[in-house]
Amino acid sequence: MLNTLLEPYTLPARFTPRRTKGMFMLEPGTSRSFFETDVPGCVRQIYVTTNSKNLRDTILRFWWDGEEQPSVECPLADFFGIGHDLTSSPLNTSLFYNAPNYGYNCYIPMPYGKSARMEVINQGAAPHIFFYSVEFQSYDVALEVPWRFHACWRRVYPAYRRGAGLDLLEAKGAGRLIGCIYHILKRDSDDRMSHGGADQLFIDGDTAKPNYIYGGGGEDYAHHAWGYSPAQGPYAGAHYVHPVPMVKRAEGPFAFEPHAFEQHDGGHYSIYRYYIPDPTTFESSLRFTFGTCANEISSTVYWYQTEPHQPFCSLPPTDNRHFGQRVTAESTLQPISIPPEYPVAVLGPLLEREDQPWKPDQPVQTETVYETNLRQAYANIVRAPYEIRWRVSQLRGGFLDLASFHKAKGAVRARGIWHDRTLPHGTTSYQLLRFHSTKRKAILRIGFEDEARVWHGGKLLQEFNIPEPQAWDLRDIPLELEDGANEIVIGFTQQRMGQFTAWGVYCALLDETGDFLQDVEFDKFEGMEPTLERWVENWPPDGIVESDNYRDPLAIT
Repeated sequence: MLNTLLEPYTLPARFTPRRTKGMFMLEPGTSRSFFETDVPGCVRQIYVTTNSKNLRDTILRFWWDGEEQPSVECPLADFFGIGHDLTSSPLNTSLFYNAPNYGYNCYIPMPYGKSARMEVINQGAAPHIFFYSVEFQSYDVALEVPWRFHACWRRVYPAYRRGAGLDLLEAKGAGRLIGCIYHILKRDSDDRMSHGGADQLFIDGDTAKPNYIYGGGGEDYAHHAWGYSPAQGPYAGAHYVHPVPMVKRAEGPFAFEPHAFEQHDGGHYSIYRYYIPDPTTFESSLRFTFGTCANEISSTVYWYQTEPHQPFCSLPPTDNRHFGQRVTAESTLQPISIPPEYPVAVLGPLLEREDQPWKPDQPVQTETVYETNLRQAYANIVRAPYEIRWRVSQLRGGFLDLASFHKAKGAVRARGIWHDRTLPHGTTSYQLLRFHSTKRKAILRIGFEDEARVWHGGKLLQEFNIPEPQAWDLRDIPLELEDGANEIVIGFTQQRMGQFTAWGVYCALLDETGDFLQDVEFDKFEGMEPTLERWVENWPPDGIVESDNYRDPLAIT
């Protein structure tokens, strides 16, 4: 069954089964190789155990085929699905098995064409024993599988508020997403729970066929519902939940719900999701984001891809890997450049049914503040009208996450009342592209759900309304570009905005042959404000009063 992870490629039918095993003492500040070979093959099982009590300072690194940058760099515990600074966590799935007393196993096939090396590093202060066993196959013929196994670990505290997307992975090359193990330590009593927002995959934005896949995030990602309970399936589940939810509500508007589990401040949750029955491949690039609340987040993403790979992030220093230690998302991030990357101005959110204060046939006044009928709610205080203005963002690989963009400006209610951090049905957001070009024919390619309208120079060119039910899709609009300044406005309307759903859109300018348009000078919208900051230290924004239920996540231990 696990060989299907490598489809459409296959491993050689004839092989020699082999095993290497051993034990050594790992002193502080030292590293040791525990698997090396210069014969084509495939690792089939890794088993390790140790007496260390500090497994985030023990690092695993894997190299394939003589590469300089390791394809795997991950704390030992997190590689095997153990979070929260624990040394053991029950995990019994198709890809990983952790025995009750420190026996860690991984069964993901890891092919290599010429050579492989695995190393363990002790970055802690105390020596410890490291026992290992690696089951692998060696081949007498050349390996035809171009993919190599990769794993990336991230830790962020505090994460973004109100469901804004946190980058878990960026990859450039062709490959397949294998899975993700995700840990939440709930700290923000105001942001209510661990369910921060959607899981989103931005796929192949730099090709002719970009794709976008999203889910509900939170417990939905682990195929659970109405909170977390300890339960494991072969492809998804929650393998660590503490404390186990026992409190049920019997009153209020959601009393009919079967769960009503309160999410405890200080609660620990570990979930996983494997993309085995639903292969998720990419031809050129992949970006994987997950909506968060202002909690303590760590994640390990596993994937195959062609080499060479580009490092996406670095490990935080040892002082910033453990419980309660602060580490921002940007401090370890090494963003990968994925074209097209255009500066874009965004105006929204607006309700499509309201008499909108700005219309695309009107001149763009970037300094104007508009009033809308949307309400702004925080700490049980509802404020209307909701004021908006044009703000600058950046298309990455042609994609823009409108849900995160607008949530970063929004607000929520206090604990005990359902979030107001998502946008209602019929919400519209406008994107503005300004650029200089020669007079030519071109194509505007957009990707969206539900509804879209396109204006060029204030003139409506085309309207789209995708009937339900239908997934996110692409549309091409022919353009006649003017010699000199051009202004394109795209209005996206989301009719299926649920409580935690995403809102990803795509935009790219192409020439008549379908290649990305070159020799175009874009307006960078210098001086225009970006979306509001999403960090806890900048919350609450000026003029909004904290409620009695609010507690700073950094004060919760």
